[in-house]
Amino acid sequence: MGMFSSQDSNSGGFRRASFGTLLIVGGAVAGVCVGMPMLHQSYTATQTPVSMSCVELLRDGIPSETSMVSLIDAQVHLPGKVEIGLEGQPDSAALAKVQAVLALPHAQPLVDRMVRGDVLPRGMMKRPGPQPLRLSAGRDTAKAAAEEVQQTGELFVHVSVDPTAKLILQASQALQLPLPDRFQLAADIPAYTLQPASLILPRQDAYLWVGGGALALVMGWILCGSSSIGWWGLCSPISALLCLPGFPLRRGRGNKMTWLLALTTGVAGLAGAYHLINTMGHFGQSGGVWIWQSAGLLVGTFAVATILGTVLSIRAKHRSELSSDPFASMAPSAKKKKSKGRRSSKYDDVDADAEAMLNAKPAQLQSMLATNDYARRYLDPRLSVSVNVQTSAAVQAQTESLERLQFDAPLIIEFSRGEDTIEATVQVGCRNLVMAMTDSLNDHLRLRMVSMLEDGHVVISGNGEDERLTTALNDETTSLRVFPTSQAAKLVTKHLEEAADIAQHRQTKIVLLDPSEWRDLIHYSERCMADTLHHAHVEKWDIADAHYGRFSFPPRVVTPPVLMV
Repeated sequence: MGMFSSQDSNSGGFRRASFGTLLIVGGAVAGVCVGMPMLHQSYTATQTPVSMSCVELLRDGIPSETSMVSLIDAQVHLPGKVEIGLEGQPDSAALAKVQAVLALPHAQPLVDRMVRGDVLPRGMMKRPGPQPLRLSAGRDTAKAAAEEVQQTGELFVHVSVDPTAKLILQASQALQLPLPDRFQLAADIPAYTLQPASLILPRQDAYLWVGGGALALVMGWILCGSSSIGWWGLCSPISALLCLPGFPLRRGRGNKMTWLLALTTGVAGLAGAYHLINTMGHFGQSGGVWIWQSAGLLVGTFAVATILGTVLSIRAKHRSELSSDPFASMAPSAKKKKSKGRRSSKYDDVDADAEAMLNAKPAQLQSMLATNDYARRYLDPRLSVSVNVQTSAAVQAQTESLERLQFDAPLIIEFSRGEDTIEATVQVGCRNLVMAMTDSLNDHLRLRMVSMLEDGHVVISGNGEDERLTTALNDETTSLRVFPTSQAAKLVTKHLEEAADIAQHRQTKIVLLDPSEWRDLIHYSERCMADTLHHAHVEKWDIADAHYGRFSFPPRVVTPPVLMV
């Protein structure tokens, strides 16, 4: 038995997640804020323009046949020095501080990119409050629009709906957050964003922005999804949240059902992205909505990352199977299915002899295994959470008896070595001092109790049914004990007594276990047990150093668990 856990260090996972987060942020800025509006405008720039006044645009809305409008009575009001958000005095001290910072000389380039000019009918005075017609962000955009009006008397623009104020109001109502009256007034008035047609870039430039942003988003999703979450999650919660979606597929974890669900999610995400961009966002059509187009880009890149992550997960699992013990496939499989309800025939003996010949190890391999200079490289087994919700009656009886001793509810997992897969249960209890593992192989109930000492020493007790745990052994790494019993409750009592004696003899204490680190603990205990069996000349292994959370091989002092808040 054994468990799968990460062999990546926490620092490596943090670096990967941090770089992935930067790619996601950069891709969102390039693709969402710049690329999608630019691409939509380039597609609609060839439409036939319609001449109308500002009042007609506000009254009738965007024409159904085109987004290109020539405003015959437009008057451009340039933005002031500091004009972030709505006009007037700030409603909170925090907003006042933000405006004070933006008023500094060093922040002027950023302010110039954020401010927006207003468009009003010619002769109308600008009143305090939200303006329904606003130019795209940028002081240079407002200057270009003002020069166009001064030279031609009209303003040729691309018009799109601006639902920002309405979405902010809906979100505040859902979260029951108070907003100033100006936000509510802005949500009630139809708002439009105007982009001067002279500033619309070619379609090739828009494709570069969207393609680069989408590529950065996909790479960022994959990097975050493949990163292990450790202690750094407390300092960087945003990166940790971005890592969570990739947990079921990380490092070959999962099975065919998991992969099928992930692929289905990816395909459904692509369909949802198409619906958001075209149906709700009206991409390339009149009345396009930038927010839905951008949401479609985010959903689409996440769907592509999910599909690619599934492919990488399948490849990782296949590679781990190929990199497992090359002689394991030559050994007889521990998982045999017996046919029931079929009478034996005279050909059964012939088939059994043929199967034995196929499963027998070659004489050269036997002699190689017998030599003292041969040792197989130790590889961690593969682990995934089982989709089954029930176990055999014998295993269920033992897990229920452990639950009466205040153990956690059993977690059913699949443990794989080579081509063999075994279902086992994992429970942590006895005031978090013991982890119990239970499984049934060929109608033999196998029990194992594991405890950790502060110096890294592992204490393992079994009931004698595990072929690797049939003899009591001691060394600096592990103490193996065997207690012939078929009751998990009795084995827990004997195991605790033995662990207390060993801890007293080594002048150390038993470590408190976190139920969430069962992967690290059992993967570590498997490696330590293999090292003990190797030094006892029971098995031959070449065991390398490894790190599993707060456990390190060769054994070191175990740090206290990190409390996740």
